[in-house]
Amino acid sequence: MKKINITCPIGKTGYGITSLNILKNISYNDANIALFPIGQNMELNSENEKELINNAIKNAENFDCNAPCLKIWHQFDLASRIGSGKYFSFPFFEIDKLKPKEVVHLNSCDGIFSASAWGKEIMQNNGVTKPIHVCPLGVDMSIFYCPPKIRVNEENYIFFHIGKWEHRKSQDFLIQAFDNAFDEDDNVELRLLPHNPFLGDQELQYWANILNSSKLRNKIRIYDRLPTQYHLADFIFHGDCAVFLSRAEGWNNEITECMAMNKPIISTYYSAHTEYCNDHNSFLVKIDETEPANDGKWFHGEGNWAKLGNNQMDQTVQYMRYVYNNDIRTNPHGVETAQKYSWNQTGQTIINTIFAQGSHNANTKKKTKRR
Repeated sequence: MKKINITCPIGKTGYGITSLNILKNISYNDANIALFPIGQNMELNSENEKELINNAIKNAENFDCNAPCLKIWHQFDLASRIGSGKYFSFPFFEIDKLKPKEVVHLNSCDGIFSASAWGKEIMQNNGVTKPIHVCPLGVDMSIFYCPPKIRVNEENYIFFHIGKWEHRKSQDFLIQAFDNAFDEDDNVELRLLPHNPFLGDQELQYWANILNSSKLRNKIRIYDRLPTQYHLADFIFHGDCAVFLSRAEGWNNEITECMAMNKPIISTYYSAHTEYCNDHNSFLVKIDETEPANDGKWFHGEGNWAKLGNNQMDQTVQYMRYVYNNDIRTNPHGVETAQKYSWNQTGQTIINTIFAQGSHNANTKKKTKRR
C-alpha cells in the first residue's frame, strides 16, 4: 500500500472542504494516509468522515518520514513540510501576479498541483519553474445531484448566490444587477448565502448598507451559515438559477455543485471559471478588461482581476431577464460537465502523479558503495 503524508486544513472553509474530499478519495485509491491537520476546527459531515480522519491522524503517530508529502495550503506558506520524501503542494490563488515570496515557496516543492490551466499559466508566467500538474477538483455526487423527488415550483423565480461577503465575490455587482433587471411587480427573489467569519462590525455594516440601499430589498433573503454540505445541497435544490459574478477565483466548488443539481448558471468567464464553464453549460459574462485587485483587506493592488463595468452589467441583466422570462430551470449540459469532475478522478490524478517516478526525494536515496 502506498504511504503518503498529508498536511491540510479540514473544515468548512474552501480549503477545508477541498482537502477533505481529496483526502477521502486518495484513501479510496489504495493509499495509507498520515494526516497532520492545519488548525483544530475540524467540522465533518458524517460519522464515516470522522472515522477516516481519526484513523489518518492516528497514522501520523508512526508516519513514514521517507513517504511523499502533500500540502494543500496557501502559496505563501509552503516552507514547512512533513518528512523528507518528495514534496508536492496544492495551492489556490485568485489574481494574476505572484509575490517574490510566493514564487520562492512554490519553487521549494518538487511538484505542484493546479486546479486549472489558468492557474498553471499564472505560475509559469511569474517564474515558477517546478513541474506543475493540472488537477481539476470534483463534485461529491452522493450529496450534489438532481434528486428524483418532485419540487413544487414557488411563485417566485429564485436567483441565488453562494459565497462569503467579499468584494472579489461581487455581491455588490450582483445586487445592482438584480435591481437593474427587475421591478417590484416581477415575481423574482434573490437568495444569498454570504456568511463571512473574518469580517468586523464595520465591514458587516458596509455590506448591510449595500443591501438596504437596494430598491428590491424586500425581494432579497439572507441565509446564515449552513452546518453541512447536505444543507447546502438543500439550499441549491430550492433555487432556480445560480449567479456567480466573481472578479477572480481559484476554483469555485459551488458552480460545479450547482451544475450537478441541474441548475442554470450565470457566471463570469475569467480565471478558474474558464476550466469548466462554457457556452453550453453557462450563461457567460465575458470579460474585456482587468483592473488592479484591491479590496482594502485581502488584496491591495499587487495583481489584477476582472473588471466588472457597464458591458458586464448589461450582459448580466440580459441573462437574468432571459432565464426569468423563459422560465429556465434546468441545465442538462451542466449535469454532464459535473459528472466529468469527480473527486475520485482528482484523487487518482494526485496519486498517479506523486508515485509516477517513485516517492522518495533524491536526497534520501541510499548511495551505492564504491568497490
